[in-house]
Amino acid sequence: MPIFKILAILLHYPDQAVQEHGGELIEALELDSLLEAAERAGIAAFVSRLRAADLLDAQAAYVETFDHGRARSLHLFEHVHGESRDRGTAMIELLEVYRDAGFAIAVPELPDYLPLFLEFLSTLAADQALAWLGDTGHLIQMLHARLVADDNPYSVLLAPLVRLAGLDPADDELCARLAAEPPDDTAQALDRAWDEAPVTFGPAAGCGRAEPSPIRWHDAASR
Repeated sequence: MPIFKILAILLHYPDQAVQEHGGELIEALELDSLLEAAERAGIAAFVSRLRAADLLDAQAAYVETFDHGRARSLHLFEHVHGESRDRGTAMIELLEVYRDAGFAIAVPELPDYLPLFLEFLSTLAADQALAWLGDTGHLIQMLHARLVADDNPYSVLLAPLVRLAGLDPADDELCARLAAEPPDDTAQALDRAWDEAPVTFGPAAGCGRAEPSPIRWHDAASR
């Protein structure tokens, strides 16, 4: 299913390759049967804006969106477990799922990184991918609602995932509740977050944002 691969690329840190090959991404949208017409048009418009943007500005906007505070983090388990030990357990279980499917992570990202998870879904049969999406849909819905509350253009990428998970992308009650949350990206909130003791989850832990690189897998069977 092309949509999971396309969204994985667009939700990853933007680089020159995405701008150069954005036209191919727009063409690939037409091949996906899961998208509704309005969703396809919204994602195509997002790609067009990304292609026209200054790359440094696009990268700064990405960091501002996803890397300042936890509320809009692309690490799914952070939305339910924070930095608790429960997140470590969930992370190990998800890593085992990847390994059982024959994959090993080949980039310095944690298993619950949404673009990585979407790459995994893109390798599955449709029923399996949608089942996994249903299991994580409430987390994606919360992230989407927060982006909508901020009128953030990245929200258009998450809307189809919420719908495919069987949830409502336009849940007004959820959007209102999350919009009322105190911001966690202020200087004071970020200082408090840095004061908390970090929890490590494996070899990828402790890494900052890596240099932009495509998500890719090693074939675990050949290792």
